[in-house]
Amino acid sequence: MADQPRPFYEWHEDHGDVIWWLWPIEQAPWIGTPLDLGRAVSFDITVQIGIDVFELQPQKVGDTGGWPWADADDEMEARLFWTPLPDGNTIDEAIRDYIRGGPDPLKDPPAMVSDGLEEGRAAIAVLTQSLSDPQKRLLCRLQPHGPADGDGQDFTYVVETRGFGLDTCAALARRGIMVGGEGYSYQNCNRGYCRLTRLGMHIRARLLAERREA
Repeated sequence: MADQPRPFYEWHEDHGDVIWWLWPIEQAPWIGTPLDLGRAVSFDITVQIGIDVFELQPQKVGDTGGWPWADADDEMEARLFWTPLPDGNTIDEAIRDYIRGGPDPLKDPPAMVSDGLEEGRAAIAVLTQSLSDPQKRLLCRLQPHGPADGDGQDFTYVVETRGFGLDTCAALARRGIMVGGEGYSYQNCNRGYCRLTRLGMHIRARLLAERREA
């Protein structure tokens, strides 16, 4: 195995985002850090029947998008392992080769590029599986806003819950799927504006293809 799984307690901030596995492996891995914070939306429910008013227990909705094992006990933490993310430069080069229709014969041997392409496809599959449902929904409902260029493409989306889309965009930016930083992403009235990286465009295309096949 290229990357030996390491136990939970060996992770520290310098490692940044990694791939997390809960053993035995029965679900898709999660990508991020134990420091990731999420956001939930809560609301109160009041029911009135005639003159009687009943208050129900407050409800919480929405995916927090943060560290999924915040309430883990010692036994669960002992079953948490992580592996480093695949090398981004290798994946980037493999995607470039895929987009332009093949490798540069004067640059890389075919076997090396083929291996890199397979690694890139595997990494994209892992990233796609690790996304939360709100993240997948946002990526699928993005609408192109102008032409694509060599670095990515701008998109818009309809704001459903004020601020929730921005939290989702921030989580995607931490994974290199969206562009983060000054000017990205923002909301104006009922429209949200963001920019996908080339990696993000590949993941969006994969999600849309899966939706069409479902």
